[in-house]
Amino acid sequence: MRGLDAEPLQVEWERITRRFLDRGAFAGAVLRVEDASGPLFEAALGDSRRDAEARRAFLASDRFDLASVTKLFTATAALRLVSLGRLALGDRIAEVLDLTRPDLAKALARVDIAALLSHSSGLHYWYPFYVRKGEAFEDILAEVLKATPIKPEVIYSDLNFILLGKALEAVTGLGLREAMADLVLGPLGLAHTGYSPVACEGTVASEFGNRIEEGMVAALGLGFSGWRTRDRGLCGEADDGNCHYYFGGASGHAGLFADARDLAALGRLWLGGGRLGAVPGEGQAFIDPGIAAEASRDQGGGRGLGFQLGENYPGGGYGHTGFTGSYLHINGPRGLVIAGHASRLHVAEPRRINDYWQELSTALINAL
Repeated sequence: MRGLDAEPLQVEWERITRRFLDRGAFAGAVLRVEDASGPLFEAALGDSRRDAEARRAFLASDRFDLASVTKLFTATAALRLVSLGRLALGDRIAEVLDLTRPDLAKALARVDIAALLSHSSGLHYWYPFYVRKGEAFEDILAEVLKATPIKPEVIYSDLNFILLGKALEAVTGLGLREAMADLVLGPLGLAHTGYSPVACEGTVASEFGNRIEEGMVAALGLGFSGWRTRDRGLCGEADDGNCHYYFGGASGHAGLFADARDLAALGRLWLGGGRLGAVPGEGQAFIDPGIAAEASRDQGGGRGLGFQLGENYPGGGYGHTGFTGSYLHINGPRGLVIAGHASRLHVAEPRRINDYWQELSTALINAL
């Protein structure tokens, strides 16, 4: 770490993070800040696990459940395929997947890869596929779209990225774990990133059972009897219900675990305009430069191609948040990547922590 730059970051990180820890907003947090040349600052505070079985201090090297930040890895893999000419943004997902159900193919006939990446497909926001575990994905999806038809608007939907994960499999002929390793994890050297399940040791615990998702399922008038225990924090298993219960730990919308270093490395790829190299504009083009520029542009509704824009990323940045408390902020104007996790679900009463990331990002940008 370059000490000259680290001191003001340390001051702001501790000031803000300790205040939120004292409020009980999360059990612990980790942060890594990089610029185009490499790391500036990395630290952790609080606990990575806090339940009846164990209490462990949060370490900067701990891995954590990325939840929806997984979508950025899926988007990167898809845009890598586009850059290689193996997939096109205008390709229709029904054709990519060669769907066997005519009604599903018809419902998705106009949905292309770009629409899935930008959440402009109009697909329903979510459905718990695991309440019908054992049934085929296409059959369930066809009925979901019949009950909740596609709308002509931007809807943030897990279904978009579930379909993108299946597109990665269809185009590569590999399972999602292998496709992600070939397309992103291997080329970027992300040795500490992988799908659930992962070893509990050195991994941050998340929610106690699926307290929030249980309520979501009940609100739909559905039932499920396989919920995980609330006696301890989930450790090494994806918190997301669809990923864990239905897709076996790997999906396009959730399932990846990573440490802050690997998450920042993904951010630095995009900070460099999709190039593998230390300096923006130099190095090997991993993502076509035009596609990389388009990915961070608002396609409508504050959504890029996989990325989110808006108040969570102050100073003209973009990135993504995760349900578990994960966060990636790529700030081109200041040449910074802010990557971290605050375990907001590993507390008695979970709360939203967007205000934490907004305040912290603003303070870090101003400190430099």
